[in-house]
Amino acid sequence: MNTSRKLWISMTAGLLSVLPTVFAPTATATPADGGAEYVALGDSGAATTGVQKFDTGAPLLCARSTANTPKLIAADLGLHLDDRTCSSAKIKDLTTSQGAGIAPQFDALGPNTRLVTVHIGANDTNATRYILACHSGGAQPCGEPAWDRDIDAIADAYATALRQITTLAPNAKIFVDGWPLYIRDGGCPALVGLRPADAATVQRAFDRLNTVVAAGARTTGATYIDTRPRSTGHDMCAPEGTRWFDPILATETLLPYHPTLTGMRGIADIVVDGIRAAG
Repeated sequence: MNTSRKLWISMTAGLLSVLPTVFAPTATATPADGGAEYVALGDSGAATTGVQKFDTGAPLLCARSTANTPKLIAADLGLHLDDRTCSSAKIKDLTTSQGAGIAPQFDALGPNTRLVTVHIGANDTNATRYILACHSGGAQPCGEPAWDRDIDAIADAYATALRQITTLAPNAKIFVDGWPLYIRDGGCPALVGLRPADAATVQRAFDRLNTVVAAGARTTGATYIDTRPRSTGHDMCAPEGTRWFDPILATETLLPYHPTLTGMRGIADIVVDGIRAAG
């Protein structure tokens, strides 16, 4: 097995094997009638910082953080938050249970909801499988064109989900935040096994995903927040404490390609600025 894959699998498996012995899963509470003031929807890109600031009150499988982007946004704006973000979530998990003790994320929405943030879609594109292939030195280019097709395929389901939010929370403003810069041109040694051409393929995939969700936001009346420009210099090749995502040689979260505490803060700042700019 390739060294990069061994590293990734061993780190992730180690984290998941330890957590069940420390934290017991709890059911997600049903919101009060009318829905929460601010509801956060999404996957691990919004939910978790890995082993850091682990939220013991959330369902274990969600690996939710007490210092994730939604919680920082809520604190900055002084809003009551119902954080439904959950690791490994797909678009279908917005309307169906993701697992034991995990209610559909849309259950938090209602007429009292004023703000909804959405960060979801990467898992629907099989991103993890393609990224692993790119780190394993496969054929060039490592993920195209199949990855492009999988990204484009989420467009209808994504737009439908945004329309459903409008129906369930008719008084809410909806903000969709995209994916920041993960990999600088050429990559770096911390991204073990990722050749420069493959590094470009991975970043192009995230940029394409941004294009798809931005289009979904535009056609449904949601606001798209572009996090990429301000993330320059904070990619996985940046030094610890500066980077917004951990690389394969993860030292902060133990979860490669996932946000660090610095990353969650950086993304939250961008989203808060976008929300304030929209009034």
